[in-house]
Amino acid sequence: MDTNLELQLIKFLLDQKNFNYYTSFAQGKLERLSSSVRDVITGINDYVKDTNPEEINLNDFSVWYTTIAHPNISDSKAAEIDSICSKVEQLPLPDENIFKDLSIRHWAMSISDLAYEVTLGKKSMEDVEQAVQAYVKEVKHQGKQYSFIENDSLIFDQLEERKNADKYSWSIPELELMMGQICKGDFIIVGSRPDGGKTTFLSTQAVHFAKQLKEGESILWFNNEEAVSKVRSRQIQAALKWTTKEIEQDIEKSLQLFNSKLGDGVINIYDDNAMTIYDIQNIVEQTKPRIIIIDQLWKLGGMEKLQGIERFAKLSQFIRDLAKEHAPIIATTQLDGSADNVKYPSMGSLYNSKTSVQGEADCILTIGQQPEEDDIRYFRCPKNKLSYADPKFRSAGCSVKIDKEKAQLISLVGKQHHVR
Repeated sequence: MDTNLELQLIKFLLDQKNFNYYTSFAQGKLERLSSSVRDVITGINDYVKDTNPEEINLNDFSVWYTTIAHPNISDSKAAEIDSICSKVEQLPLPDENIFKDLSIRHWAMSISDLAYEVTLGKKSMEDVEQAVQAYVKEVKHQGKQYSFIENDSLIFDQLEERKNADKYSWSIPELELMMGQICKGDFIIVGSRPDGGKTTFLSTQAVHFAKQLKEGESILWFNNEEAVSKVRSRQIQAALKWTTKEIEQDIEKSLQLFNSKLGDGVINIYDDNAMTIYDIQNIVEQTKPRIIIIDQLWKLGGMEKLQGIERFAKLSQFIRDLAKEHAPIIATTQLDGSADNVKYPSMGSLYNSKTSVQGEADCILTIGQQPEEDDIRYFRCPKNKLSYADPKFRSAGCSVKIDKEKAQLISLVGKQHHVR
């Protein structure tokens, strides 16, 4: 670490206002500083608590540190503390950018060390990528000014923006009643047991959303689950209402009809079993899709230093932030064994999840089924904070018919099975 920068940090903290406001932040970053500077900053904190001075004088502090606080200090250590205090006294008062400068130096060294370890085979580029993300997050928030809104103009602008944002309807009335139209900022997690109908659900909705897009707009589908050929096949089935056998009779014609119905490049698939949240972020920023689909959320890479529920929660938080910045996101995950043969599974059935994960989503849609009703699926939103959901139905459950042969969701409104 640059010694001059460290001395400037001490000088900055000598101002009583700066000391009161920034000392806790500085204490949290002490491990980045040289040992003697750490001792001085920690000592100043103790000195203020012990003597409650009107202003911090380094000569007085040095005497206090070497006699009262540390009466058995070695002569060499005392001389070092006194030398630091003398050098700091001669410096001009820096501004708060000192923290940003220190952070940049710290992360530059950390990233450099990690990169070197990659060349030795001890670390991976994933570790470097995570360090870069941590640097961006830390530096972005340093020096941030917090203020209360003094009038309603900002809130009004945000509400107007949401009101005028492009919104997208669901394919069947049951879903439209339960969740309403979706728009930028919405993050929806869809959970079901294996073979519960997630891909059919996503395909039918992607096809329906695609019909609502303007020319040049697109949907981005991230796939880390099934073979990409199966995913595209389900999308073709959903669009054309064809069986697999009908598609395979003339695959080229099927693809042509699919593209002519929806448009070339309207539903784009990124297929990578090892994709990370950073891959998703980079691709979204490059392609600017109007709707984002992720299948499956829990398999995404990233945040590997965390484990289990904590890691899944951080992944979900990251994806939620992408939804707020770019486009509505619908992401799937598995339900655990407690959802077997349950019509309306609870949020607690989300695989490897607790309330921290559930709290990140605006809506959680669960898909249940009964063994004796192979063609019926039960939908319910145990959590639903979507803005345009019908208040009467946002917490309701509904049953719909699923045609697995043609990848169709069929409304049962007005029939024996209905929204309730």
